[in-house]
Amino acid sequence: MSKTFIADKETLDKVYSILASDEVYGFIEHNATLATGSRIEYIGANKNFNPVTVTKGGGYSLGDWADFPVLVANKPWMVRSDGTPDYRLNEENYAYKEDGITASDVANTSYNGGAFSWIMKIYKQEYMVGTDRVVKFSFRKRDGFEAVGFIDPDGKELEGVWIPMFYGAIIDSTMKCISGNQPDYNKTTEAQKTAIDKFGSRAKFLGGPIVETITDLLLMWGKDCNIESVYGNGNHSGYDSSLTPTMGVKQNAVVGGGQFYGTSDGKSLNKILHSIVLGSWQQWMRDPYTLCVNGRVKVSKNYKYDLTGASYEDTGISYPETVSGVYPHEYRTVPGFGALPTFPYKGSSITGGCDGFWVNVGITAVALRFGNCSSGSICGSRALRLSSTASNAYWGIG
Repeated sequence: MSKTFIADKETLDKVYSILASDEVYGFIEHNATLATGSRIEYIGANKNFNPVTVTKGGGYSLGDWADFPVLVANKPWMVRSDGTPDYRLNEENYAYKEDGITASDVANTSYNGGAFSWIMKIYKQEYMVGTDRVVKFSFRKRDGFEAVGFIDPDGKELEGVWIPMFYGAIIDSTMKCISGNQPDYNKTTEAQKTAIDKFGSRAKFLGGPIVETITDLLLMWGKDCNIESVYGNGNHSGYDSSLTPTMGVKQNAVVGGGQFYGTSDGKSLNKILHSIVLGSWQQWMRDPYTLCVNGRVKVSKNYKYDLTGASYEDTGISYPETVSGVYPHEYRTVPGFGALPTFPYKGSSITGGCDGFWVNVGITAVALRFGNCSSGSICGSRALRLSSTASNAYWGIG
């Protein structure tokens, strides 16, 4: 695979200078500890780091993470439908190109592509020591480290992944990532895939191992398992039955400035890494790369699509019974994929993993992630619903 540079020379020079230090970063998640601020212990190069903090209502501090290459390289772009970058957006206002003067295509529904945020490749090692989960990150490949989330269906390592800055919306039968429109709803998994495929051959659902890797980065940067308390509550309580058929799911919009924007009112669009999808929790994101077949979880590690799960890897994790809206406190490693919650569930909205979990052991469930605007504090990066079939379609699934 040829190398495609997607950053300006100044950014690249800064990233490569940092990479020259060749360090390992990481954390231990103490599953047996329920207090969220005590569950994460820093290890490695970041042992004495100050975490990222987000001021609710505007502003943030990257603490000692300001030079972390993933954050340095994370920029907003307009990206062509073939996956190649077109031009950078202004980080403070995406309505403009990088120069802050020229209007961008961020709200142009005729643009042949969409608005995406770049997440550069990072290698990850994850394992259990008793009940503790150990997660390490490296910018070079080491023994035991894998490019989790950065492997394509052909088995090739990707230089990075484009993350949607806005919720997908079907425009002229094509799934688009553009500001100023209503997020997709009332579509089955197959209907959504058809629209995604029409965008471009490299386009995929936002799910599977890249979400797991981003979640672990958020846990590490914030040094707290209550991800909402660190990064903002988003629109997790904006439900309004009078707003049929969208019920309070807000239109895609340019919000705040910079990489992070968080609020605490529970009714606003937030963003993480330039993406309102990662921070707003207003609509379940369908993840067909994570299935639960009669209580047993099967996953795709490279975005291959199979709604039966027959070609997916069996994680060895199974659930003994159907549960609804419980709070896990223990997460077990699935090598090459991420971490899944396990029974029993002793957390709450402010303890343990803090986010909700659902499972139906009597069906083949297609995972839903993050939560929606009627879910409240049960939403978050780790919210996982394994109780919805591929044909399920309603306002709260995007």
